[in-house]
Amino acid sequence: MAFEGLLSVVIPVYRSQAYLEQTVDELTRALEKQGRFEIILVNDGSPDDVQSVIDQLHARDPRVRFIEMGSNQGQHAATLRGLAVADGDVAVTVDDDGQNPPEAVLAVTEALLASRLDVVYGRFESVEQNAARKLVSRLNQWMFRYTMGNRTHVRATNVRALRGDLARRLGNWDSAFPYIDALVFRSTRRVGDALVPHRRRASGESSYRVRDLMRLWISHVSTLTVLPLKLATVGSFCASLFGFLLGTVQMVRALLTRQAPEGWLSLFCALTFLFSLLFAFMGIVSTYVGRMYVSQNSRGQAWVRSSGGISGGERERTAPRRMEAAS
Repeated sequence: MAFEGLLSVVIPVYRSQAYLEQTVDELTRALEKQGRFEIILVNDGSPDDVQSVIDQLHARDPRVRFIEMGSNQGQHAATLRGLAVADGDVAVTVDDDGQNPPEAVLAVTEALLASRLDVVYGRFESVEQNAARKLVSRLNQWMFRYTMGNRTHVRATNVRALRGDLARRLGNWDSAFPYIDALVFRSTRRVGDALVPHRRRASGESSYRVRDLMRLWISHVSTLTVLPLKLATVGSFCASLFGFLLGTVQMVRALLTRQAPEGWLSLFCALTFLFSLLFAFMGIVSTYVGRMYVSQNSRGQAWVRSSGGISGGERERTAPRRMEAAS
């Protein structure tokens, strides 16, 4: 596939000093045969010396642009930071570990150009992950489907091709708890997928561990949706109704038998159950309140330590442009 226009590839970088150069070189060789492109590396406050690798890549090839964050903001925040400055008519996101080969980038780009879709996700032929990560990933996908209203049966993955104007719009969204896929499905329903390869990691271990996936699960149920609050409300009314009915039954029994009801242990267990529900619902509300507090007090705290090839800073650019496939 050859294309006209500019293709932007955004790669969040974290703890990848050992293999980032190989990932970028392989991607560069593949894209050179297809057309104009740029690669945007976003160093998400990585504690290793990966920035020295990024500096070398940028000095060697100006098509490799970069942003170095002063501190770790998270994968989704780093990806959005790159999308905000992407100049391409199409923007594609992949990881820095080489598990998403150039064929994956080309596949989602071609699928986007050949359709009227706004976003195309990569659907993996097979996923090279351990059992724990696969289980949590499936839980995240299930929660995402029902909390974000995803009725397309498209599975959200880290490989995405977006229209350039949409990518820049999403990149300029300001939040302390960003979640790209929630923003995508809130912005458009023209979402599809394409089959892409997924390779086994050549070296090192993933820095995106099960605990990070669990944090993403919490993000699912508390970002751009009030479904948990609705469930808490319904559950509270159900628990109150249960308690009212139980109290009514016990009061009628006491009046009829003229003695205190038996089974105080059962009553104690019932009260314990009701209070546990109450505290669980309070925990849900506290999560929302806490996120609101952090969001209000963390605006403007993300600091760009350095950048290369980024002109004009992170400005909002929403002029619609469309990349056309060339024969």
